[in-house]
Amino acid sequence: MNRIRQILLLTCGAAVLLAGCKKDEPTPVDLGFGYFPTRVGHWVEYKVDSGWIDEGNNLQGQVVYPLRELIESNFTDPEGRPAQRIVRQLKDSLGNWGPKDVWWQVKDNYKAERAEENLRLIKLVFPVRNGQTWNTNEYNTTAPLELTYLAWDEPWSANGLSFDSTCVVKTTFVNNLVDTVRYFERYAKNVGLVYRQRDVSNTQYIQQPGNPPTPYTRGTYLRMTVVNYGG
Repeated sequence: MNRIRQILLLTCGAAVLLAGCKKDEPTPVDLGFGYFPTRVGHWVEYKVDSGWIDEGNNLQGQVVYPLRELIESNFTDPEGRPAQRIVRQLKDSLGNWGPKDVWWQVKDNYKAERAEENLRLIKLVFPVRNGQTWNTNEYNTTAPLELTYLAWDEPWSANGLSFDSTCVVKTTFVNNLVDTVRYFERYAKNVGLVYRQRDVSNTQYIQQPGNPPTPYTRGTYLRMTVVNYGG
């Protein structure tokens, strides 16, 4: 009986030693991939508010409309990467969604790209953390525009919708008396883009003899705010 007891004690002791020697399992690191969904059938509906001004020609205007972006299908891009086709839709007077145009997107382990209006843009880089900077126009011929993260993993709400975790992308452009660029995009995990703000303006100054310089401004603004999502 004592021998059986000794064997049980030795067995239990060995089990304790083995458990103590076992390496801790590594904690998974969240790189932020969830901010850029790629699943087919996913859609987001926005309220879009855009406008323009040209004081030199006394022109200005505003357009407000609903827009839906649907991840319609998968395909392989020319570089051999898995990509998604995005159908952008407008609502007609009968309340039906119809195609507006088609964009595409790609996400890998380092960055997320979109082709918007035939411009290939880097939208996010991974991991989504402080200190990251990148040129969104790296793959097109327009002027460089450096982006960085302003916030990440923070809650946000709009239009009755609440999101537990969002990140904010902003430009590092320093505004001046002539050129102004305000660029903000907010992404929610498992939803994607939920807010976009782009304000671009250029102000010129006309000097009239005997008078102070007279400014006139040309510019555009855009607001896109999520109102619904699904899929």
